[in-house]
Amino acid sequence: MPPKKEIDLKNLDLTHIYTPEEIEYINEHLKTHINFENGRLLPISQSPIANEAVVHEISRQLGNWNVETGQNGIVTTSQGGYNFSVSGQKKIRAPHIAFIPENIYSSLNKTQLLTFLGQPFTPIFVAEVVNVSKEAIFNEVDIRFKNDYFAMGTSVKLGWLIDPRNHMIWTYEKDDDDENVTRQKRKWEDLDGGDILPDFTLDIEFVEKIISQKYEEDELLIEEVKENEDKEGKPMKQIWV
Repeated sequence: MPPKKEIDLKNLDLTHIYTPEEIEYINEHLKTHINFENGRLLPISQSPIANEAVVHEISRQLGNWNVETGQNGIVTTSQGGYNFSVSGQKKIRAPHIAFIPENIYSSLNKTQLLTFLGQPFTPIFVAEVVNVSKEAIFNEVDIRFKNDYFAMGTSVKLGWLIDPRNHMIWTYEKDDDDENVTRQKRKWEDLDGGDILPDFTLDIEFVEKIISQKYEEDELLIEEVKENEDKEGKPMKQIWV
């Protein structure tokens, strides 16, 4: 059903609150998906290549487990959006990695699979790969886990916050009564999926290979720039890393 008022697709308004019909119209005619929260457009920031490579590696391991153990579920990555509208407001979130078991996916109708207009549904597992060295960033992501992913009424049972740059991991788990969420800081080591992802273990060594090679090169480039600045007394041509 087209919206009542014509929408200028070349000049979308970031401050305007769009109706579900207008959101569907925009995504259909632009042949792409635009993120919305409470009816407002959300700009999507780009990730550094190493960060996205870690996301892919975790999803690869999870996908292999999904096939090899016959889970027959669905693994999604950064553009896989879910409607976390448990509070009545439309809130679309796209976790870096998520897993939906077979029974949830097979129960979805066409509207739920192809649009955001159907009955909201959520995954049972989510993971975010973020550099949270700054307290403000950590607090923002922590609130997202607690208030969105683990809000009362969602299906999320297990969450991982992984900071590969600083070798930090936090796990979030919902108790059996779906009332309380426990956050625990973990060592930089293999992660067990527990009862939510039975027999799945994230091999952290493969993640380590991705980030160690990138950061060693960065450190060498930074040192090279500093050395040349000291010798010449002025900065050399900027090197982008």
